[in-house]
Amino acid sequence: MEIAIVIIAYILTNILIVVNINKFMHIFQQSFYQIEEFTPALKTTGAHKIQLYEIILLIFGSLSFISSYFLILYVFFAIFVAYKTINNRPVAKKKFVYTTRVKITYSIIALILIILTYLVCSFSYFKYINFVFIILSIYKYVAIGIMLLGNVISLPVLKLLNYHYIKEAKNIINENKKLKIIAITGSYGKTSTKNIVNSILEEKYISVMTPKSFNTTLGVVRAIRELVKPYTEVFVCEMGASKLKDIEDICKIVKPDISVITTIGPQHLTTFKSMENIEKGKFEIITNAKEDAVAVLNIDNNYIKDGIEKYVKGKKIIEYSMNNKEARYTVEDVKMSDKGSIFTVCEGDSKFTLETRLLGKHNIYNILCAVAIAKELNMTNEEIKKAVKKIKPVEHRLELKNMGGILALDDSFNSNPEGSKAAIDTLCMFKDKYKVMVTPGMIELGEKTDELNKKLGEYATVLDYVILVGDVTTKKIEEGMKEKGYSNYIVVKDLYEAFRKLEELQVSNTNLLALFENDLPDSYIK
Repeated sequence: MEIAIVIIAYILTNILIVVNINKFMHIFQQSFYQIEEFTPALKTTGAHKIQLYEIILLIFGSLSFISSYFLILYVFFAIFVAYKTINNRPVAKKKFVYTTRVKITYSIIALILIILTYLVCSFSYFKYINFVFIILSIYKYVAIGIMLLGNVISLPVLKLLNYHYIKEAKNIINENKKLKIIAITGSYGKTSTKNIVNSILEEKYISVMTPKSFNTTLGVVRAIRELVKPYTEVFVCEMGASKLKDIEDICKIVKPDISVITTIGPQHLTTFKSMENIEKGKFEIITNAKEDAVAVLNIDNNYIKDGIEKYVKGKKIIEYSMNNKEARYTVEDVKMSDKGSIFTVCEGDSKFTLETRLLGKHNIYNILCAVAIAKELNMTNEEIKKAVKKIKPVEHRLELKNMGGILALDDSFNSNPEGSKAAIDTLCMFKDKYKVMVTPGMIELGEKTDELNKKLGEYATVLDYVILVGDVTTKKIEEGMKEKGYSNYIVVKDLYEAFRKLEELQVSNTNLLALFENDLPDSYIK
């Protein structure tokens, strides 16, 4: 009887461990497999914190030394905890991706659990096995430990596999002598710019790009292996970085012909540590490009202007700007409506007008950058005009659409200081609308997170109403609004409650337009 109870107790506790390994692995994946980002994500969510019912489970496990009746209580309570854990899992907004790394790590974790089970079964006496249940009672910490151990052990296997994939990607690039590589990075705006550049170049060339947000070394390698063919003429490659040398590593595989830096700002400060490092990291895309590479740079960004002096030597520079008329490419006569944007591109004395379905000042920057690249690759004004008209809004990036009966500007993919300000500016251009912002705030800004969220709150006071989602990162936004004497806001628990508030507001404001600014990853949602 005792053996049966022990087996049931062990199985139940292992179910708890496995479910939590999956949860913590998801958070670790969203933290780019970086301990520096995983640790603050845990602190923010409180996912690792011990609950009252888990303390009771630990007590029953400890008291099982005294009597087997406590082990029976342990079993029944473990059933309750397992039920509560499995049924209270939040719906993931960003799905857990079962990558090669995850699959290898899970294989190693399975082996670790089998070894642990063997060791448990090797105990001959009941009095010893109770120690196991005391350890298993703190299953969250056991899960974190096993998950991290599995990741550490998997690294040599991954390095061996990655070496093979990287070698294959290099061969594909080297064999295509005519291939032009456009490399794009920036603290923000790189994915939108990549999509726009590729859309325009497709008008004339056989062009492919890194899909979605595949901007890591292995993401780029996968894109090359799957998309770049012997007849491909242009490869538009997004390069992301969460620390120094990340872009340099990608450039060792794909040496850019044209390097682009869209913007530089306080993003991933937790891992970069300083703005100086972020600036240096972004300019790796130029310092590691081909000798005769072209640098396309947004000189309205102060960090880029500063970096030109430090890092750009012996490269042809093409500057674009919306404010500095000395740049090679500038704009004038910008007009926006719910149908899109119209503006004039100026290249010295040459001018031509572009129409696009895209909204927002930042998208004009992105198109201007793409125009500079297209002209460098000998595209005509007419080809560019035709291509720009065809560009579709990128999903979740200032996309005007109907969301459950609510007219919305969906800018939920990510949030950063400049992007948030630009999104609010765009919302304010709709003069005849009742303007509402829905946001949970900004993350990954290091020690500047509180300061920048407070500034977002101050800036948002130009709107008619603000809905703050959750209390994790919104406190400083609320503080910023209060200091401005602004009271037209509410703090809600989640997006479902936010939608209910929007529906309530829409009853008396039929012209309501809602800006959905940022959607925090699951690692930041309690």
